[in-house]
Amino acid sequence: MKTKKYIFLFLMLLGSFTLSNAQGQLTGGVQTTSLSASISHWVFSTSDSNRSYYAIASWRGISGNYLKIYDASTFNATSPQVQISTYPDFTRVRIDNSNNVYVLYHDKVSGKNSYATFLKKYNVNGTLIAGPLMVSDNTQATDIEVAPNGDVLITRTNGNSLYLYMYRNMIFKGYKYIGSFSSISNTSPFAVQTDMKGYKLVIAYSYGNAYSNSRKLEIKRYNYIPTFSNFSYNLNLTSVGVNYLEYGSGINYRNNNNVVALRNNWEVFYAVELGTYTSPIHQLRKITIANLVSSFSNSNSSIMVDIDIHDKLLVSRNIGTSGSENNVLSLYTDNDTLIEVFTPDTTIKNHLTSLSIYDCEFVITGIDRKLGDNPNNHTYESFHQLFNCKDCRPNMGATAVASFRYPYQVVQVPSYYGDLDVTELCLEDDLLVNGSLSSCETGYFVELSEFDPLSWTDVNLLHSGWVYPLTQAPNNINIVEFLPSGYHLRPGKIYRFKLAVGNPWDSVTIFFKVSCCHREIVVIDNPPTKEKNSIVSSKEEKKDVKEIIDKIRISPNPAKDILYVNINKQKIVAYQVVDIKGEVISSKKLSGKDDLKSITINQLEKGVYLLVLLDKNGRKNSIKFIKE
Repeated sequence: MKTKKYIFLFLMLLGSFTLSNAQGQLTGGVQTTSLSASISHWVFSTSDSNRSYYAIASWRGISGNYLKIYDASTFNATSPQVQISTYPDFTRVRIDNSNNVYVLYHDKVSGKNSYATFLKKYNVNGTLIAGPLMVSDNTQATDIEVAPNGDVLITRTNGNSLYLYMYRNMIFKGYKYIGSFSSISNTSPFAVQTDMKGYKLVIAYSYGNAYSNSRKLEIKRYNYIPTFSNFSYNLNLTSVGVNYLEYGSGINYRNNNNVVALRNNWEVFYAVELGTYTSPIHQLRKITIANLVSSFSNSNSSIMVDIDIHDKLLVSRNIGTSGSENNVLSLYTDNDTLIEVFTPDTTIKNHLTSLSIYDCEFVITGIDRKLGDNPNNHTYESFHQLFNCKDCRPNMGATAVASFRYPYQVVQVPSYYGDLDVTELCLEDDLLVNGSLSSCETGYFVELSEFDPLSWTDVNLLHSGWVYPLTQAPNNINIVEFLPSGYHLRPGKIYRFKLAVGNPWDSVTIFFKVSCCHREIVVIDNPPTKEKNSIVSSKEEKKDVKEIIDKIRISPNPAKDILYVNINKQKIVAYQVVDIKGEVISSKKLSGKDDLKSITINQLEKGVYLLVLLDKNGRKNSIKFIKE
């Protein structure tokens, strides 16, 4: 029996959805340390950032842990690679409002055969200011936050209880009892994470048998008041709301980076790992001040989360598969509306280890795993990358970014400077350019021309000028709007599209050609058969396509859990759900007995998607819907 595979030949089909402007990548993947590692000793890392600096701590299985600090304006290192300790283990780093860098880490106690948790304080040049200061006599899970006034708050265990310790100017000043838990052992691992917005604090901890219903998760929220009596060590920590308690395998089992984040309205996002050790389920949940819980995101591997000072939410998730990860970063507004999806550099995206967002600018760290190399010769090196989602970054000029919204394929044509990448666009598609990743623009300029790549000159200038009223470069710039009256784009010609933003300005040029291509299904038989790639040209065929569009309806829209499809007796043989980046989220081929009546979408994140339907005659219909 012949096996047929249905392959959708489209990249991105959302024409009317508008994203907010975003800066995008400020740097590529930058190697953080000179450490390299083997398959048994990876390089782990953690990070923190503010408006002026970002700091990254890295550690490797046999080389100790290291600190490096960077200027957030120039991206240049302000410190050398500073060794924190020779014991390679857990490390956390925080930067305060005065640009002091605090490092919490594990190390061997001097003169003893035991290990403890220590604190060091550095300046941005990597010079040690104070420490090492022992803040816990054990290496159980702990975390660190720095209050706006510079107080250092450290969660630590004492026996089977959890406390919050406060240090001011590296001097112990007081503590607060947080809670008790069952005994700590290999079968009952303890984990804790904290986050702070201003003087608002959340402490989340879990304990009990791993991957069992006896495991407990507690989330507690406090107002931290940095005043206390000189005659009492009790911190002024006021509980807010009702403590949240949940049973089952969950939060922080491996005590990873960035698994708890707090908003100014007391909403908490926390990552949980459910299921079994061999088949874990990774989920990001949201809890309100009233302890209303909802699932926010799912992933094939660990999820990380952070929230900036204006409550924008940054979430990492893996859209790849086990052993071939592909981490992406989703940025949301303070009301959980998707702003943009960012793709990390290839040196980071297959193993993300930390993220930190401050004022819409964020740094991520990861490992270049070099998948596919000889397993015995892997070199896992630590990298970082900087992004910005604001319209304009301080101390930085305008940046022009342009890409075609619906590319069909990229071909190479000979040119004066060698082979030139030219994007082929289908005339049946909307001819749109995405300029939304441009930054610092006070206006945008468009130039369009027929172009001769062999002489590298314009053959016919079709348009050149600023777009009025002056505005930021939008998500969808329609090429057709810049054609002279009566002019039609012609197959066989090469066109040049230039986008400039400023002032002072920056520009980018992309090249394209048009053809009568038609996005449909390619049917591959065994042996292969001819591609079904017909052109809708006759009035009859155009009428058929319009009838399909008219007869198919979806409801409700927006939808939360189930999307109902009314196909009005049309026979649908396959469908796909596609996100705003063109990633296929789900797909299904229907058997002859199946009728498409509804699609379950509760696993999707909030945002805009496209439902692509294929009928029995090979015609497709694309319908936009919103997931609440």
